[in-house]
Amino acid sequence: MSRHLRRSLPIAMILLALPLEIASAQAAFGVIGGFNRARFTGSGAVDVASRSAFLVGAVGDFPITETFSIRPELHFSAKGAEVRTELGSGADGFVKAFALSYVQLPLLAQLRPQAGGSVRPHLFAGISVGAMLGCKLGTVDCDDIQEIHQHGMDASVLMGGEIGLSRVAFGVRYEAGIRAVDATVPGNEIYNGVISFTLRYMP
Repeated sequence: MSRHLRRSLPIAMILLALPLEIASAQAAFGVIGGFNRARFTGSGAVDVASRSAFLVGAVGDFPITETFSIRPELHFSAKGAEVRTELGSGADGFVKAFALSYVQLPLLAQLRPQAGGSVRPHLFAGISVGAMLGCKLGTVDCDDIQEIHQHGMDASVLMGGEIGLSRVAFGVRYEAGIRAVDATVPGNEIYNGVISFTLRYMP
């Protein structure tokens, strides 16, 4: 078991349990999945490009009024970037996938119009915290690269919108990291940045 997984597993278990503590009779639950375009941001993000990844998980909806609700989510999300570096294995080439994976818990405030039409737009925003499950540079685990020092926790602000059609909704969101993935060199911090295109289904 990698060092990142051992360190993050207790935190991940807490994140998995939190939605169960706020369940209620009025709540609705569903599933969500999507396509990520992930890229590092911040002053230390040089020689990087976007990488394709994904997210998949569960979503809840806890109505406060007809137009406002609290929306917790729990999902696996792959992040990172394509980077130009000599670190890692030479067999992977000079451009490598810096692949980070997290169990993620967004907590969002959601606005939507009153029911009445078949198409309902949704707007949401909030914060997200996550525990790192894995880190690889190309085919090499980050634990085996002395120069890489990732934080085990991720934190970000998230905003986006959806178009709901009956029980299905198509959405887009942007997640901006506020906790550095790597802050080894002061002034050259690296953060996660992810734009996601999602499909949500509420039975």
